Amino acid sequence: MMCLMCYSLTFVFLKMLKKIYPFFLFLFLFAACSSPEDGIPAGEEAPEIRAVDLDGKMISLADYRGKVLMLYFWADFCPACKKEFPATQAYYENLKGADFEILAINVAQKRQISADFREEYQAKFPMIADLGSEISGAYGVKNLPVVYFISPEGKIIRHFNAWVDQNQVRVMINQHKKK
Repeated sequence: MMCLMCYSLTFVFLKMLKKIYPFFLFLFLFAACSSPEDGIPAGEEAPEIRAVDLDGKMISLADYRGKVLMLYFWADFCPACKKEFPATQAYYENLKGADFEILAINVAQKRQISADFREEYQAKFPMIADLGSEISGAYGVKNLPVVYFISPEGKIIRHFNAWVDQNQVRVMINQHKKK
């Protein structure tokens, strides 16, 4: 049987914990969501990418110089990625050309998963599989989806820890395309 003093101390402790718990929860969530170490800051040189795309073509970041490049980090286990792929394909069809390209990077999954996903969603933009997570690691990707915009000169413009819509992409293109 618990002594009265122990019971009182336990009660006071639990009451105090109940009051400070939301504060610590807020601090934890804020730190997790807004860490300055997440991703590469704007203005930095984009880490090199060298990989074979799903069509067997060797690609490099340098292949996209002169265009605004959107790197789209995704995986098939990401519900948001599945939901947004059709919209991404739709705006790719509207915006692709001399000033813009998308490179979709499947994080930590085999090429066949990427190929199946591309076929299911009829994606026409270039895709690579980052099986060993070397590319996603270089870009500091910790959650999905993540989008990076890279300038025609190969510098990071901005990154989003979320999907972006056609209007956001259009703004990036118009602000950064080669004149």
